[in-house]
Amino acid sequence: MKKRILPIFLITITLLVGCGHDVKPSDKDSIIDTTSETIGTTSSDTQDIVQKMLDNVILYNEKVSFPSSFDSFSDDYTAANSIPYDGSDISTYTLYYKDKNIGFIDLSNNNDIRGLYIDDDIPNSDFSISGIGYDSCRSDIINAFGEPDEKTETSYTYGNSESICIVFSFNDEKIRSIKIFY
Repeated sequence: MKKRILPIFLITITLLVGCGHDVKPSDKDSIIDTTSETIGTTSSDTQDIVQKMLDNVILYNEKVSFPSSFDSFSDDYTAANSIPYDGSDISTYTLYYKDKNIGFIDLSNNNDIRGLYIDDDIPNSDFSISGIGYDSCRSDIINAFGEPDEKTETSYTYGNSESICIVFSFNDEKIRSIKIFY
């Protein structure tokens, strides 16, 4: 029961944040340094910044590419406990790494990754976006990516609801959750 409530809660929060899943895949395959290099601080086209962020997602020493399929993940990952979105070909699954529950993944019927949420107990060394992970704070995010498209007391959103987006949510100054929607 507990495993079913959390994904439903996350789905509800996702809908309230306004990040959609209708995306045209990008054919960009650029690789940039994932150290503390600043991606951008003043850009009218933040989708370029978001794509650069997505080009530098590291999960357990493996680069996660977007667009991507769950089939490209190593055998160390499994997805279980499907919860389908109503009226969509997308379902949320509990994501496991070597049998450890590490978060959730949204997958289409053909296993394309449409969303990723990694639990906040995963250290920066195991999950980061261009060097930003759960040990980072609000100022680290602004220094790395510039001003967000949407800024509230509890979250920063990069990207827009018509395309890809990344949402950093906070508990005071520290990151509480990182969600990627593609």
